[in-house]
Amino acid sequence: MALRDEKVATSIYGTIKPDPTLGQTIEIAKQMRDFKPDTVIAIGGGSAIDASKIARLIYEVYLDRGDEFLDSYDAVSEFFLELQQKFIDIRKRIVKFKHQTTTRLFCIPTTSGTGAEVTPFAVITDDYTHVKYPLADYELVPQVAIVDPEFVMTVPKRTAAWSGLDALSHALESYVSVMASDFTRPWSLEAIKLIIENLEDAYNYDPKNPTLRGEKAKENMHYAAAIAGMAFGNAFLGINHSLAHKTGGEFGLPHGLAISIAMQHVIRYNGVSGNVKRSVYPRYEEYRAQKDYADIARYIGLKGKDDAELVEALCDRIDKLMHAVDVEPKLSANGVTKEAFDAAVDRLASLAYDDQCTPANPRQPYISELKQLLIDMF
Repeated sequence: MALRDEKVATSIYGTIKPDPTLGQTIEIAKQMRDFKPDTVIAIGGGSAIDASKIARLIYEVYLDRGDEFLDSYDAVSEFFLELQQKFIDIRKRIVKFKHQTTTRLFCIPTTSGTGAEVTPFAVITDDYTHVKYPLADYELVPQVAIVDPEFVMTVPKRTAAWSGLDALSHALESYVSVMASDFTRPWSLEAIKLIIENLEDAYNYDPKNPTLRGEKAKENMHYAAAIAGMAFGNAFLGINHSLAHKTGGEFGLPHGLAISIAMQHVIRYNGVSGNVKRSVYPRYEEYRAQKDYADIARYIGLKGKDDAELVEALCDRIDKLMHAVDVEPKLSANGVTKEAFDAAVDRLASLAYDDQCTPANPRQPYISELKQLLIDMF
């Protein structure tokens, strides 16, 4: 095959910050306006990939609306306020995302956590309020994902722990979601099993003294993150993410750490039986979260005399895993003061209720219940 004759021009934006803000993605879109790319290649963790998804969307909207849109932060912000609205069915939304045809998005993840390379999601942070907003639409799905474990062999231990627990939450929440199906649950279960069996070894892997066991664990974690991404990209998430989006933005916590702090509290909240206010969704005819968590526990080899006991066994196994990777799942143990928490808790509960992830949670929460979960997390 003959090599292509034309030269390939490139332009690099290399300063993506953790938890990218709307302002930063506007900067990237302005660089795209000057360069006029046909392909965007995102190399990095969830922040880099999310920023690329959002910047690409802003750029394509600019192509329709012109400079007045892109040069006005308020205009872009108003556009995103519409996209942040909650919905019951992503395929039947009032607010439509633009169909993007001018550019293609290729994603190469360098952490094993977000699964952003295969999902219709991106998270953006407000520049002024620091509130994180998840966005969901299949227009955000990249055209190509390159999932190569070689990119994660030297990831710092702390990043490996936080991102791995984030992937675990994706698999757990997608399994119990009201939108879960026979097509998504096998992905969720496989990802959970891979993470439970491999995260500790991946965390302890030393690239200066590599072992086959450690390399295999790193590889399995990278694949697990993508598999979990495919699961929640179709089944969606729940209030573990709703709470983590708001505490992470408010207190400056890394996303995976914020996820870890909420995880066991959400499992126990959802994993009850009896008269429960379930979320409304056509295919979710009866509340089954306790049974779903029990099925997960059985799949990874845990024992219990009934479903309730298996839910506790699952929480205990997750707690053991967190401590094995040196994660302390409490807000107060991670730099959040009582004064800061008390000043924010009511507002955070309300924001979590309005988060786009909340409607797919199997148990539909009251704001007062979300506040109690936040108190338990502290």
